[in-house]
Amino acid sequence: MSLLKRTVGVTALLLLVASTAPAQAATPKPTATKNPYGSSQQIDPAGPNDVLLTVSNHSKVVKLSMKALLKLGTSQISIYEPFVKVRQTFTVVPLAKIFKLVNISDSATIITDALNDYIYTNTAKNFTFSNGQLAIARFGSPIPYDQGGPIRIIFPDKTPLASNLNAWNWSLNVIKVK
Repeated sequence: MSLLKRTVGVTALLLLVASTAPAQAATPKPTATKNPYGSSQQIDPAGPNDVLLTVSNHSKVVKLSMKALLKLGTSQISIYEPFVKVRQTFTVVPLAKIFKLVNISDSATIITDALNDYIYTNTAKNFTFSNGQLAIARFGSPIPYDQGGPIRIIFPDKTPLASNLNAWNWSLNVIKVK
């Protein structure tokens, strides 16, 4: 068979396949999100008695709901939130208070684990030296899951970990001693 006949035959076959195959839509481009925390999917907020945070120091384990976190005592801080690049006011509980619940020493290595399995590890001393805070509300309202809530670790301006964005663990659910 000549090269011309083979080329015509292959071209005809390709045209036949193309005309009988179902039309496929072009793959849509992902839409850019303005949400620096990832997902823009709305999730209902946790209830006041739902466990939000499990804190453990080996065999000593404490499970904290929003109601339990509020009982620890809160304060308000205003910080420059580096992910959205604006000043925001948070209701917070100092991480030092949370560490005290299970007797975490300054020398202990702490693992923080988020709902999306993001893990950050550092010493308890570095968290407390940077005045690490557990944010439990923003502007007096619950922090939505799709915006790093319901609880997250934040740091006041100009503290050592304030500029270490890896330490700002969002949607936190576990703090444990390594």
